[in-house]
Amino acid sequence: MPFIILVGFALVLNSVPAHAASLESLLQAASLSAVSEPAADFQLPDATGRLHRLRDQRGKVVFLNFWATWCPPCVHEMPLMEQLRHALRQQPLVMWAVNMQESQEQVADFMTANGLHFPALLDPDGAVFALYTVRSLPTTYLINCAGNMVGWAVGPREWSNDATRTLLAALVSDDNCG
Repeated sequence: MPFIILVGFALVLNSVPAHAASLESLLQAASLSAVSEPAADFQLPDATGRLHRLRDQRGKVVFLNFWATWCPPCVHEMPLMEQLRHALRQQPLVMWAVNMQESQEQVADFMTANGLHFPALLDPDGAVFALYTVRSLPTTYLINCAGNMVGWAVGPREWSNDATRTLLAALVSDDNCG
């Protein structure tokens, strides 16, 4: 009898975190760390002056990258982010690159010169960097359609790879998306 109870107990334990376990494995395959907390809301202008607010993106996955033009690893991963954005352009996905205290002109010139078409948001006083406790560049957060951070990475990543696309496909297929 104790054996049957133990087996039943093990089955219950193994079935509860199945979704979390699959998300965890997708995050790991994409070289991201798991995080589970609400994303702090903010509003910033992009390099063209248009305002963007995080809470207005509910129902979409948000790829939130923190970067600077003087950061070689950031510069390396930006074209890969553009490839990912382009590949998933029909999905409920928003890609934002929050720039660290550089001028609007400098950021706009960089985005144009590198053929990058996602919004580069300007954080002139570093308030959003502080809000997300960014300590190293680049840093990237993935925010699900319900507005919760689910993954993050410090350092450059090969964003256009199959593991990242699989992870994002799973996130955008959530019932909260669309």
